Amino acid sequence: MEAERKRQIEALCRCYLTSLESGDLPTLLSLFTEDATATSPISGKQPVPDFYSYVMQVTSNRSMPLKTIFVGASNPYQAAVHMVYTRTVKEGQPSTIECVDIFDLNEECTKFTGIRIIYDTAPVRSEFDLHK
Repeated sequence: MEAERKRQIEALCRCYLTSLESGDLPTLLSLFTEDATATSPISGKQPVPDFYSYVMQVTSNRSMPLKTIFVGASNPYQAAVHMVYTRTVKEGQPSTIECVDIFDLNEECTKFTGIRIIYDTAPVRSEFDLHK
């Protein structure tokens, strides 16, 4: 059962990356519970639909090569995705950040209940300051 749960979580994480990279907002939002929140270094904490709607509006040409997926050993309802995220903000130049997205999962491990996004904001903060 443990191996099946791990495969299920990994598939959910891969679907997240594919949906975000392709700009498929309906599929992306379907991966989260209705009350899920997203916390990022630039935007703070907000409802998932608000956060990802904004991300889809201001970014394009998203590329998200996966480095690895970690499934919680001490907390079976958490997973993390380590990736390299390249995207263009509005009409700017492409920029790349290395980041880790930490997901909280529901008891069935079928949906995300929250996400915390971790990355160094120094190289990209100005891109978002221009578009507020």
